[in-house]
Amino acid sequence: MWFFVAPVLPLVLKEFGVSPAQAGLLPAAFIVGAAVMQLPASYLGARHGHDKIAGLGMVLFGASSVLMGLAPSWGWLLFFRALGGMGAGLFFSTAGAVLIALRPDAVGSALGWYNASFNIGAFVGFYWGYVANILGWRLAFVAPGLASVALGLLLLRGRGYKSPASVSRSTFVYGLASFPFWGAVYAANSLTATWLHLFRGLGEEWAGALSSTAMLSGFLGGFVGRLYDTVNNKLLLLVGAPLVASLVYLIIPLAPLAILPILIFAYGLSFSMYITAVYATSSRTAANPAAALAVINITNMALGLHFSYVFSLLMTSSPAYPWLMLSVLALISAVASYKIYKTKE
Repeated sequence: MWFFVAPVLPLVLKEFGVSPAQAGLLPAAFIVGAAVMQLPASYLGARHGHDKIAGLGMVLFGASSVLMGLAPSWGWLLFFRALGGMGAGLFFSTAGAVLIALRPDAVGSALGWYNASFNIGAFVGFYWGYVANILGWRLAFVAPGLASVALGLLLLRGRGYKSPASVSRSTFVYGLASFPFWGAVYAANSLTATWLHLFRGLGEEWAGALSSTAMLSGFLGGFVGRLYDTVNNKLLLLVGAPLVASLVYLIIPLAPLAILPILIFAYGLSFSMYITAVYATSSRTAANPAAALAVINITNMALGLHFSYVFSLLMTSSPAYPWLMLSVLALISAVASYKIYKTKE
């Protein structure tokens, strides 16, 4: 449900008479809400049970989606989307902590499947515009919201997985290392469709379908997590994955259209490998895994979000410049991750 708003947004803007220039406010409201609740979620989860706080987050997330379907104006829609972000913030790190508690000897596999479910959901979200064309955008918001509320209520009945209410400051360095690559992937996932439309002449629907192949990597999330658990040298993932993405980003503006799906899938898979390794490395020894994930997420969101704006600006100068920027960002994460991992050995 993170990305299901994107394909529905043109219908929303048309109904409320809002300029496309304001479209970016809706995803921004969501990210702000999610970032604000990351650390409070880890503290509340440690005190009251991570599964229960994750359930509360899902209920809030779902309720906000229902309210978006009932929104009387653009301003109310922004408010409800920010509320949904807060629900996502309550859910993300606490749900990860529950998985780590259930699979303490296979943290990579647990988080790999977790990231897989996110990517698969995001992949479906890219095609939610078809649902909106059939049901109307309001019902397209309400339906998944009701499902989320129902699932959240089930989580609220959980046993209550608790942990020490502490924050490991050492995980902050992994956030600093990962935010360039996170920002690169966020920019690519958000704007590749626009780039394909402008510079490769694809229609909006085909451009969106092609850009969504990055999310197909989620189907390999279990394999990615298992790879982390079995590989002795974690640098193969922490450094190798962003290096592969860096090379792919350089090739994309030069590549023929026929191989672009493979390249887009490749950078998506590289990021899945990398972020699973970052999450697992930072959380497997943390007293409060939810806090470790929260610190990384806050850093990524606060510092990585802004590269999307730069991507848009660079597109006005050259079709190659934004991809060059993404390549450099992935390279920075590779170098930083290498230095941090070696320092902690």
